[in-house]
Amino acid sequence: MTQITRVMIPLDSQADETFSYALSYAKAIAEKAKTNDVILLTHTKSQLDGSTGLSRMIGPGAAKALNKGQTASLPWGASLRYETMKTLRYSARGAVIIAYYAEEKMLDFVDGLHDVGGVVAVPWVPGEADGWAARWTAMVHGAKAAAPAPLIDDPVVVRALEGLTSIINLSTGLSHPRDKERANEYLRILRAKGHADPSSTIKSWAIRHGWSPRGAADLETLARKIWSLKTKPSLSAFHEPAARYARWKTGS
Repeated sequence: MTQITRVMIPLDSQADETFSYALSYAKAIAEKAKTNDVILLTHTKSQLDGSTGLSRMIGPGAAKALNKGQTASLPWGASLRYETMKTLRYSARGAVIIAYYAEEKMLDFVDGLHDVGGVVAVPWVPGEADGWAARWTAMVHGAKAAAPAPLIDDPVVVRALEGLTSIINLSTGLSHPRDKERANEYLRILRAKGHADPSSTIKSWAIRHGWSPRGAADLETLARKIWSLKTKPSLSAFHEPAARYARWKTGS
């Protein structure tokens, strides 16, 4: 599977130089991915009307054309088109996405798109894309490249989640009652055995391992619920919880 290039630019989203950096990274990614399709993504169309900083950075003529659904030519020969989270669905295949004014909701949306050529994220304010950057060990503008880091350090929890990932339908996540029941059992066993709450990073772990963003969010919600219990959950109604836990512990 081709590795998707992801970049985060933690600079002032209203500064002209920030948009220039975004275009420069998009150009490098597009050349690597051999695509001429670049998408500027924002939350709503109002973020590219004539009164916004983003429209100023793009230029009034180009901004007006993009808002009408037309494309704009980029200096290196690629085409720039404009989409919002309401309009972009299945037409992002192979494209490089510039996620502008990005935050968690937008970046989860981008992670739910299939086969994109790359992503450049410019957060609305610094810090709002840090979790996404950590999820993918994204390149961060102005920082040294980092080696991929585990999102969950506990190997027993990781093996349990890997086992859960292998048996549920990842396309539907926890929407199927049986899969939600399985996740509930796995997490309750871990909670009963005294493992630390993984809910702060479990969504990112799940997305990195093929879960849909919605399914991963449901898994996070379930984990928070279970680790917020005042007492350890009973395992008496589960099938062979001790044997399952022993396999996670030994890796057998």
